Amino acid sequence: MIRLDLLSRAQHNVIIGPRRIGKTSLLKNLRTSIGGEVLFVQVNCRMITHPADFFRITSRAMVEAYEDKHRAKGLARKFSDIFKATITRATRSIAEIGGSIEHIGEIYLRFRESEVSESELIEETFAFIGNLADESKEQIIIAFDEFQELSRFNPAIFSLFKTHMDSRPDVRYIFSGSSVALLNKVFLKPDSPLYLMAAKVRLEPIGEETVSRYIRSRLLMQKITITGDALHTLYSYTDGFPFYFQKMGFLLYQQTILEGKDTVTSDDTELAFSSMLDEFDSEFESRYSCKFSRQQQDILKYLSAAKTRRLKEIAADMETQSSSLTASMRDLTNTMTIDKPGEGRYGILDSVFRIWIARNILGNYE
Repeated sequence: MIRLDLLSRAQHNVIIGPRRIGKTSLLKNLRTSIGGEVLFVQVNCRMITHPADFFRITSRAMVEAYEDKHRAKGLARKFSDIFKATITRATRSIAEIGGSIEHIGEIYLRFRESEVSESELIEETFAFIGNLADESKEQIIIAFDEFQELSRFNPAIFSLFKTHMDSRPDVRYIFSGSSVALLNKVFLKPDSPLYLMAAKVRLEPIGEETVSRYIRSRLLMQKITITGDALHTLYSYTDGFPFYFQKMGFLLYQQTILEGKDTVTSDDTELAFSSMLDEFDSEFESRYSCKFSRQQQDILKYLSAAKTRRLKEIAADMETQSSSLTASMRDLTNTMTIDKPGEGRYGILDSVFRIWIARNILGNYE
């Protein structure tokens, strides 16, 4: 559906889903699928920590995509000189490129000399997108992954998106993110800057039958079989999150080859899962300690005891009133850390993260 929307220039798309549900992989697959027909640019918004980064990251991604598609070897290297080389060397490198890329390079050199403001630099970024589309005479698709990271900047950036999206039918955008609140605020509310300008696509976990078929077929390619119990154990741990079940499949393959076996059992799956938890230990510890408030940490701690729990049960464990947890529960839901799968029940969306919390924070090793 997204592929058809993009190639037909029908509409822009918003992809919503929790971390590791497969948003970035979907964008990579789209790039592979249609990259020969359009100029596909992928921008990682997690790398954008300052307004000027919007220019740096976006323009560089565009130049790199153009170099890759048109085999313009050395283009990205020369363009990178505007960020780090001396003004003299950067000016010489940009002059060798020409066209809209030379122009946008000159704009950044003026920014380095404090002749251009940050807001003007962002406006020039959008102008560059249109100019490159005109110059190359091809459709451009720009995918902003983890789009919610841009919310820390001036909201005017969304108005600039709207102006550009209205005026450039040859440029289509994909906005991908894991913040329900921000994406709703930007795209789905009547007074939002990009109201109804993009079709919403929510990624959901993949079903057990499909995951089992995938894992079994991948292992069979290496003449390795896997029992039904092992497949069920794998799914119960990963909950259909592509990143995790593909990682588990690789660990099982690696483990089986090293042991000289040809069959994967439930015990093998348990061992592979423990290895995966160990691998993510420092990442999960940092995420738990740094990304959440103390109250949110406690909520996640007690919520990890089961796949779903009632709010009143969590409040009882925390020895507080349910009403005192409302704001934190809302924030955790908006960032797609937790979900509400049933009336009055909540659960941590990332099952692997939940089990890590249960084992390492709650101390539940069952």
